Amino acid sequence: MKEDISRVRLSYGRSIAKRDFLGRFYEIFLASSPEIARKFVNTDLEKQQELLAMSVNMVILFPQENKIAKNAVGRIRESHSRGGLNIEPHLYTLWVDSLVQAVSEHDPEFDEQLEASWRKVLQIAIDYIVGGY
Repeated sequence: MKEDISRVRLSYGRSIAKRDFLGRFYEIFLASSPEIARKFVNTDLEKQQELLAMSVNMVILFPQENKIAKNAVGRIRESHSRGGLNIEPHLYTLWVDSLVQAVSEHDPEFDEQLEASWRKVLQIAIDYIVGGY
């Protein structure tokens, strides 16, 4: 797992360094489902991109038992629950798929092995977040 996390952190660094990475993620994500698009109707996407940049870092660090990441992902778990933003569990698959697609378009070192690492690392935090639904 340590190697997967390391590969994903480096990949995220290469991707986020590209100016349009976060914007491209939201293009893909919002187009993935009318349900997703509806949830973002009144959202300031510039602010949301800033939150996403930090959140992805926390999700990547979460499997390492990083205290800051655990707290941050815990807040996401609470805010995205039934009693909060009501983000239904099936929507996280679209989030992961959209993020992986955006990474594949921005990281020149992206390959099948790196995709598997991304999905493995993300799933740990996703499972925790969904567990709070």
